[in-house]
Amino acid sequence: MAQPLPYRSHLVALAVFVGLTLVLVAPVLGAPHQLALGHPANDVWNHVWGYWWFADRLAAGEIPLQTKLLGWPEGGRLWFIDAFGAVLTLPLQSLWGPVAAYNVDIALQLVVCGLGAYALALALTGSWHGAVAAGAVFLTSPHLLGQIYNGISETMAAGWMALALTAVVWALQRPSWKKAALAGAALGIGAIANWYYGLFGALIAGVLLLTTLWRHRDAPPAARRQTAVLISVATVALFLVVAGPFWLFSQSMKGTGALVTRNEQFVWMTLILHNMTDLVSMFRPGRNYSPDLKAVFNEDLIVVVYLGHALLWPALAAPLLASPRQRRRIWTWVAVFAGFFVLALGPFLYINGRYVAWGDRWVGLPFLALFRGVPMGSSVSHAYRFVVGAGLALSILLAFTVRALGQRGHRLWLVAVGLTTLRVVESLFASPAVFPLPTTKVEVHSIYAHLDGGAVWDLPVGIPVLARSRYAAAQMLHGQPIPYSLNDPTPPYLYRNRLGQYIMELERSRIAQVPLELPTKDLVLAREQLIEEGLRWVVLHKTPLPPAQFAKIAGFLDLVATPVFADEELRLYRLDPLPGGGDAGAPMP
Repeated sequence: MAQPLPYRSHLVALAVFVGLTLVLVAPVLGAPHQLALGHPANDVWNHVWGYWWFADRLAAGEIPLQTKLLGWPEGGRLWFIDAFGAVLTLPLQSLWGPVAAYNVDIALQLVVCGLGAYALALALTGSWHGAVAAGAVFLTSPHLLGQIYNGISETMAAGWMALALTAVVWALQRPSWKKAALAGAALGIGAIANWYYGLFGALIAGVLLLTTLWRHRDAPPAARRQTAVLISVATVALFLVVAGPFWLFSQSMKGTGALVTRNEQFVWMTLILHNMTDLVSMFRPGRNYSPDLKAVFNEDLIVVVYLGHALLWPALAAPLLASPRQRRRIWTWVAVFAGFFVLALGPFLYINGRYVAWGDRWVGLPFLALFRGVPMGSSVSHAYRFVVGAGLALSILLAFTVRALGQRGHRLWLVAVGLTTLRVVESLFASPAVFPLPTTKVEVHSIYAHLDGGAVWDLPVGIPVLARSRYAAAQMLHGQPIPYSLNDPTPPYLYRNRLGQYIMELERSRIAQVPLELPTKDLVLAREQLIEEGLRWVVLHKTPLPPAQFAKIAGFLDLVATPVFADEELRLYRLDPLPGGGDAGAPMP
């Protein structure tokens, strides 16, 4: 049994991970309250809004599972997908606001990714140098950098999965009921942090358990009974931690009141038409994306599944370099890598931009069995995220390689620093990930602070859904409901209303002029219906629209609402029961 490392060794490792994290998040360090990590046309706005909403509801004494702020007028059930990060940063948000909380959470999760891979590699290899290398390369993996670019903060929580697997390894190395309970609870925490990583952690833990049982297949009956008891303890601990949150999460997506849904047909179409994993992209460096979501769907999301040659080949050399005694553990992690590599390819083989056919059918892959045969498997809409498990396995294998080279007489620090530097440089400058990371200036027009007493409808509608989520961020000032939900391209209620439908069709049409007065009675009645339901404000933004299109929509809104504010960025209208009545024309501050 190796001697425990002194605390200063762990502190050095922590310093390495903090230093790398500061390099990655450097673009926001000058203004962490205002600049958010991620591309402004992606999920940044949704996640910053979620941090604000989650903290606001808790401060009001409510459990954040229902909201009237989205999907006006009905609202609906909502599980904020990064509830774990929002809870972790609650104290920070009360002091510095949701943007800073979002940034700090991403930075914290990056450090935890480093620490998780470090702890797991140290438990498996006993090599401090190899463990630091594993933590550094996992922290800087291209996929995680791509997810920061996309503004999807909950996908940064992969370190909790690695920490949970460390607890599993401890329990398998020196079994006890306390360690079994810790392993089960840790797997549950990893699942709450991110449901994908809960699945990944359970799969890897299952592989580790099965290989351990196989090695001890000749154990006496008493030892087998003890093992069964410990497995039961871990399972119960896992269930106690995860059952409640998972039930709430699954219920939030069911029924007509769900703001986010995951029906099987939608997930399936997403898998094969939007979230494909190109085998070539796993090995091809440079800014090459397949599918190219910008070209195909006009989305700025990037899918990064690049494994990296500076990690792949040194990691896979571990079985060749290690001693025969070490190879049993190493082959386990080679199997983990291979399994996650194949699952990351999704349901069908996709190479160089097209599906591969055998006869008249696409070539099916093992992901199909997971999708169809595992409970909740049909909710897995992002098969490419399995690359996180493959990347963790390669990081562990790299630690084995470092240890093996050290045992062959090479200088450990030189080997570790050299391999780590090559991989980090590759991730930052040669992979499809974007570095330096882009930022989003989360700035809301001050006029929103003066809106109260009714729902707010921002126009135009016809911009990408993720970019349009900046309308939700305005709620951090006005606090009023909006008709937009999280995934609907068109607000359902407004499209069912004749006036709302007319405005949206006007936005999309090529009609050059609008009538000089309200043309039909049905538009007048529809307008009154919107007012009765509580719609009070309409905000028309200039930037996304061509000048002629903006003028056309503004001309029509002048007929149906009262202009109360205008500047170079937007025009604000108020819906009053009687146009021009009372103080309808009074300007706002």
